Amino acid sequence: MTKRKWVETAQTKTTSESVYEILFRNIINMNLVPGTIISEKEISEKMEVSRTPVRESFIRLSNEALIKVIPQKGSFVSRISLSRVKEERFLRESLETSVIKEIILNQIPIPEELFNKNLESQKIALEQKDYVRFIELDQVFHSILFNLADRPMCFDVMLKFSSHYRRVRYLSMSVSGVSASNLQHHTELTKHLVKGDLEMAMEMMKTHLRKLNIEKDIIFEKYPDYFEEESPITGLIGFDDTKLFK
Repeated sequence: MTKRKWVETAQTKTTSESVYEILFRNIINMNLVPGTIISEKEISEKMEVSRTPVRESFIRLSNEALIKVIPQKGSFVSRISLSRVKEERFLRESLETSVIKEIILNQIPIPEELFNKNLESQKIALEQKDYVRFIELDQVFHSILFNLADRPMCFDVMLKFSSHYRRVRYLSMSVSGVSASNLQHHTELTKHLVKGDLEMAMEMMKTHLRKLNIEKDIIFEKYPDYFEEESPITGLIGFDDTKLFK
């Protein structure tokens, strides 16, 4: 997977919020992979901030199960929990299918131009193999659905409680054909929404979300050290700390 340089200087919002968002984003998009050791001192120096906002961010990320603190060993990016991925996928399917139902049953007008513009941007991102951009556009696509149903808070809740699921989604980009199938699903879902076909729209959304069950098995075989059940975080064998901020 193509990685982007992730170190940024925290300059907007509160310093603590900026540090948190930078760390959160780069854990989610796998620039900081599961098992990576991270230290308050090094991050505060790289981001040019004091250690207090970094410590506050670590606590927040720990509460969200994205950082794991091990006494006498240090702090690490949490490995992905398969059981948590399963729960988060269930949460997402429950919310997304409910939103689809509300849109169609309430006959909410579908902004075809908005969806088509997003789909075209997804296509361009795929052609350029910019998978980070593709997932950002994927997220925008789903946010449009929640906004149509006037459920923006539900979308925020879904994002907040889907951090392990989202990391698997980033890894899924390394599986051949996954991104193309996502685009196809989005395109088909849009068509069903425009037609007001509740049954087909619901079925497509379930197909879209449940395919991750198949992908995660392939991903687990490819990246076994990124998952916690079968590979508990103990030794970090082979970790190269020179790559932390590349």
